[in-house]
Amino acid sequence: MEQPGIATTTKEKPKWLRKLERESWQPELIISGAAIFGSLQLPDLITQMEHYFLLHYDRDTLFICYIASIYWRILANGLILTFIFHFIVRALWIGLAGLNSVYPGGFRVNQRFSAHYQDKLREEYGNVDGLIARLDRLGSGIFGVAFAVSGVFLNFGLIGLVFIVLHSWLMGQGLPADRVLLIIGVCLAPLLLLSLLSMLSHVERWRDTDIVRRFQWPITKIISRATYPLGRRFIVTATNLVTSYYADRKSFIWYYLVGMVGLTVMALSSVLFNDNTRLFVDRVYHRIAADSLMLATDYAAEASFEGIYYRPVLDREQGLSTEGMMVWIPLPEREMAYLLGDCSLPEVEESLPREERRHLTRQRTVNCGRQYMSIELNGQPQLNFSLERQYRSNAAGDQYGMRAFLPDPPLEAGKNLLRVTTGYPHEETGEPRVASLPFYYF
Repeated sequence: MEQPGIATTTKEKPKWLRKLERESWQPELIISGAAIFGSLQLPDLITQMEHYFLLHYDRDTLFICYIASIYWRILANGLILTFIFHFIVRALWIGLAGLNSVYPGGFRVNQRFSAHYQDKLREEYGNVDGLIARLDRLGSGIFGVAFAVSGVFLNFGLIGLVFIVLHSWLMGQGLPADRVLLIIGVCLAPLLLLSLLSMLSHVERWRDTDIVRRFQWPITKIISRATYPLGRRFIVTATNLVTSYYADRKSFIWYYLVGMVGLTVMALSSVLFNDNTRLFVDRVYHRIAADSLMLATDYAAEASFEGIYYRPVLDREQGLSTEGMMVWIPLPEREMAYLLGDCSLPEVEESLPREERRHLTRQRTVNCGRQYMSIELNGQPQLNFSLERQYRSNAAGDQYGMRAFLPDPPLEAGKNLLRVTTGYPHEETGEPRVASLPFYYF
């Protein structure tokens, strides 16, 4: 990390700066309140970002999106908790400062309590001014560190988004997944190597050698410019200012370990308590659709459903009848890549007029869909179904899929079971994806 410049001593500070430091709590409270409000909006924004990823990116890119999603949720949860904690500390500080102004003499000796108890009370809690000062320092420290750490996370998150877009674009060019990862690895390798050299340059055995003195600082500046494209000077100054005070303390490693445990807990909570995050995992995407005993309660009131469709949806507006029924089958990009990639039909000629080529391309997609999926109702294969392209729109976005019409479906009074099998292979077993939809017909 970059080292901050020579610290300005108290005597060198102008009066206005010293006054601003003493009264920094006023803008802190205003900014902290705004930060709490703003950070509370982040989970919804991250959910929208996850929806976009799940609908528009292929399976290999979704793995990177999965890591990025967990990362962004850790950032959001951390900011919310930090700024709320800061607000509480400042509220305690203001309350105690107010009491101290009303009762400036501290604890007053009285006859109701024993003298021994009052002596111990003053010994333990009598330094009210000191407690106010500690709360003041804690509040200002939390405020500055919160913005510095959020700046670090924000920059890393933006860099991650760049690699997500790059990965998706390279996959769209037809490159194999291992080749794409190799390209990204080549892009990251110089920075990782320089980071390793920077860490080794601080080892006591080598840090005072001539070659380290010559190259350590230029390497560090290259790393900081690459990793902090936004707010670099503030982030480097703030983080080094804090670590320079605590780096030699034995408690530093404990603070670090506590921070890592906290990040791990938030990461696990992001996976366990968020449906979107779990959908990134391929085996989960297979498993949640295959449960033939789970009714689609999320889709019961579709007008209010705001999530991602991962199982077929009955078109109840058209009704259910033994003469025919319609079902909409979601086909996000992770499946469309296989639908089109494994299709045996020839590609549409590029030399055709634009409108004709577009029409034939859409028709080919529908025909490829018939190869890609098979439908079974109550154990009986449906061979004569027809397909049409259709989007379903809700708060999660425009979700692409195909509507299948099943003529003369073998409906039974009571519970029925629809199964749609697609050519989307399980990443471990290679088995096709089976989506079950139990429903009732009367």
